[in-house]
Amino acid sequence: MYDVIIIGAGPAGTTAGYLLGRAGLSVLLLDRKNFPRKKACAGGITPKAMVLFPFDISCFVRCICREVKIIRPGNASFIVNAKDPLCYITKRMDLDAYSLGKAIQAVYSFLKIIYWCRFKKIDRIIRLDQDDHGVSLTLSCDGKIDSVRAGHLIGADGANSKVRRLIGGQRSRLIKLPAIEADVPVKNAGRYSMTFDFSRNIKGYYWIFPRKNHVNIGIFSALPNGTMNRALLKAYAKDRLKTDVLTDVKGYPIATSYGRTYLGTGRVLLTGDAAGLSEPLLGEGIYSALKSGILSARAIEHAVGRKMSAPSDALGCYRQSLGDLQLDLRLYRYCASILYRFPQWSLAVGSCNILHNCFSRGYSSGKTLREILMPF
Repeated sequence: MYDVIIIGAGPAGTTAGYLLGRAGLSVLLLDRKNFPRKKACAGGITPKAMVLFPFDISCFVRCICREVKIIRPGNASFIVNAKDPLCYITKRMDLDAYSLGKAIQAVYSFLKIIYWCRFKKIDRIIRLDQDDHGVSLTLSCDGKIDSVRAGHLIGADGANSKVRRLIGGQRSRLIKLPAIEADVPVKNAGRYSMTFDFSRNIKGYYWIFPRKNHVNIGIFSALPNGTMNRALLKAYAKDRLKTDVLTDVKGYPIATSYGRTYLGTGRVLLTGDAAGLSEPLLGEGIYSALKSGILSARAIEHAVGRKMSAPSDALGCYRQSLGDLQLDLRLYRYCASILYRFPQWSLAVGSCNILHNCFSRGYSSGKTLREILMPF
């Protein structure tokens, strides 16, 4: 029997696994993919997310952006810049593989090699049962049926979380905002600014993220039924980049929630997109994934350390510790409702130098939205 089973080896799952393993707990980390694997994600890491990684990822930063171009409705634009980085651009395939490696890295003790966090590829989860003493999983692995058990389980399996469905989380509202992205090979990719383009008459935006030898472009919709497809991306690339050659086109949902956030039940804790913790303004979710991964690990470590027996002990601690993050998400929802209802007016106000300079300074220093807005 393990102390903790973690489903999903993305940022939330590997961070939780790394911390729990280093705390001396036995951890089984499960995922449907072998790593490295392709991941649909633009790869932008915000400064506040960068400092949450429990290990150094600087070698995976492909581009540092200190300048962001905002294109308003009508094609007018303004530049937001800062002395410190506003965003770090990475490739998620490489970053996730490295993070998994750090989580399952061996611990050397008295000349013995101890793997506190083990990784296993699975095909699917068939059944999840829990009682006052632990959680049992029935799995399909390489066509065979297997069973594992742990004291607690962390669901970090993304916007289409199977764990969430198995524990009845579908009864709470989870909003899936669609996004689509592609890479575009261009010469001198570094000449392009990181861009958020609100000029295309959608409730959402187009983006351009520069990398070393190409740029990543995409569309984010603030509506669950937003229309997006390859043809729209090709047309945008042709207009802005003068080429319609697209590679690695991928679509994916970004999960957020309105009202009370469903964080799990009993001995099962949900993190990241599985809990609907992405912010709906720009669709950024890595910060919330890392933060919830850290806090879920701390809550379980605390519950195990105090030998708590009630199934809700870790969940109650986790729910309480997420209060600041959930307050921040409510602010993001409020800002998103204003921006996408009145984009022209909102971005006209946002183009004021005093205002966006204040935001850029706070953002680049790693402050949360709540901390940035406190002076106002």
